[in-house]
Amino acid sequence: MGFFGRYVILLGCLGSTASAITIHNTSSPSYLTGNSAYTGVASIVGTLSAGGGFGCTGALIAPTVVITAGHCTATANQWNVTFETASGIATIGVTSAELHPLYANRASNPNIQQFDVALLRLAIPAPLDAAIYTLADGTLPLTFGYTTGTVVDQVGYGLGGNPSGALTSGVRRRAGNQLLGILGGEADQALVTAHDFSSPFEPPSFGIIAAGDSGGPMFVNNKIIGIASASTVPAVSSGTYTSQVYYGIHTNVYEPLTRQWLASAMISTPEPESYLLLASGLTFLALLRRRV
Repeated sequence: MGFFGRYVILLGCLGSTASAITIHNTSSPSYLTGNSAYTGVASIVGTLSAGGGFGCTGALIAPTVVITAGHCTATANQWNVTFETASGIATIGVTSAELHPLYANRASNPNIQQFDVALLRLAIPAPLDAAIYTLADGTLPLTFGYTTGTVVDQVGYGLGGNPSGALTSGVRRRAGNQLLGILGGEADQALVTAHDFSSPFEPPSFGIIAAGDSGGPMFVNNKIIGIASASTVPAVSSGTYTSQVYYGIHTNVYEPLTRQWLASAMISTPEPESYLLLASGLTFLALLRRRV
């Protein structure tokens, strides 16, 4: 990809004017999810180890586990995850973060990372009406191409942007896109999307990821196949987005090493139900011993 060197990470610095999912039309309701769609996609506010705060996005894949971008955890030491559902708004703390062991700066661009994915362990389970998503297992048929690629849904929080200016912050939005390809020459096989605001071939519901969408999920058939990592979209203050094609990178959940690590990491920490079963079993054994 000739534009590889221009990618930047999508951390949204709190209080900044950077853009998020960048779309055609600010008035179109199809971009807003409300509190009943994508309820398992949450906003993340983190504290950097060196000071300052940032915003990211994550997706619930177990009652106490959120998947997000690795760069949302690598230099941070504290996180709060907020879910918006029909039952209300719930903010939950994080007890630990687990980073992909192969996470590292790319040799071709040290500003963005390979294997850019991590898991956050919530202090308590997410709200019962927050959707729990399934990770794609590598068997979904995917096609690639600017107009022929598999249609995906991207969901994220943050400060919004479009060709005519900024949107309000703290709103969950979704946009469509098509898979363009896999980033060539890279071990993690990152998924690439593209968006050209001047193209007559792309529907007005399409968009591209940008700052604040880091860690946001990419869906096919409601299964997560990618995690938002980087983009070429400029800040809102840079003007209108009509002069070129803009690109996004998603960490590839299909990639075998990433799928294996995620499966292992999910097994390593039992969910609350497992702890309850374990405690019940130990109690039962204790009662048996008393009867002997």
